[in-house]
Amino acid sequence: MARIKLVLAFLALVLLAAGGVAVAYYWKKVFRPNLEMEHQIEHADGKNGKVEAPDLGNREFEAAVDLLKEGELISARDRLYYLMKFYPESASFPEAKRIVGDINMDLLISRVPLPKKQEHVVGRDYLSTIARKYDTTLDYIMRANGRTTTTIYPGDRLTVYPLNFTVVVDLAANAVRLEEDGQFFCEYPIRKVNLPPTLKAPAETTVSEKVAWKDGRGVSFDKRDYFGATKWIRTGKIGLFIRAFDPSKEEPKKEEKDDATAANSVDDFGVMVDRSDLEEMFTVLRTGSPVKLVK
Repeated sequence: MARIKLVLAFLALVLLAAGGVAVAYYWKKVFRPNLEMEHQIEHADGKNGKVEAPDLGNREFEAAVDLLKEGELISARDRLYYLMKFYPESASFPEAKRIVGDINMDLLISRVPLPKKQEHVVGRDYLSTIARKYDTTLDYIMRANGRTTTTIYPGDRLTVYPLNFTVVVDLAANAVRLEEDGQFFCEYPIRKVNLPPTLKAPAETTVSEKVAWKDGRGVSFDKRDYFGATKWIRTGKIGLFIRAFDPSKEEPKKEEKDDATAANSVDDFGVMVDRSDLEEMFTVLRTGSPVKLVK
């Protein structure tokens, strides 16, 4: 019995020693370095320079760039989505968001397969009926299929995609953002905002109409002048239009006019974006798409 007790006592000492070694290892490798880093951050002064925490988002960004170089667009995009979700304070966040938008739009317009993409075989169809059937737009069908004419024939194969985007006019971020299923899709910088004083954020509405005209006349989709026409995206809120920014119509500088003149020379109402961005939105937004004005 005494021998058994001696063995048990020896095992207890071994376990105690092992526990001490583990604690020492954790102290040396994990706890102590973190404690020293916190101490440096707390006591660093302006002369010696401030010690900053590492930007962990940069690691994800660099990994995404490597994937882009290898042509792995979807994997790169997903890595950047991860960065945007978990490291919103990263210095790489704005560029990550821009690249995600570019990738999403490229994937949408290209022939690259996506879960929601379908192929429609033309029968006795019109482009307008095809667009309605798949919740897409005439502009999208034309661009995604590289077509320059609206003429289609039985047997033609057309790529279609349901364009169910929500438009978020974010005044604080100074951007128009498109979301799909609640997730960021792409974003366009706002060049100028001129909304009626009665229109306040937050507000919700829908796209009521997409308008194209040239030389004072409306231009339909099947006309030659359509792609060079002036375009507006109207909503159900009076004064809330999305239109192209025209630098030539900018107001004179404030110091060059008095208040009375300023009141009578305000540009037309709307949210102005670059013309190329408006063309892109015109392609992917449908009548009825939800629109949110936020601040």
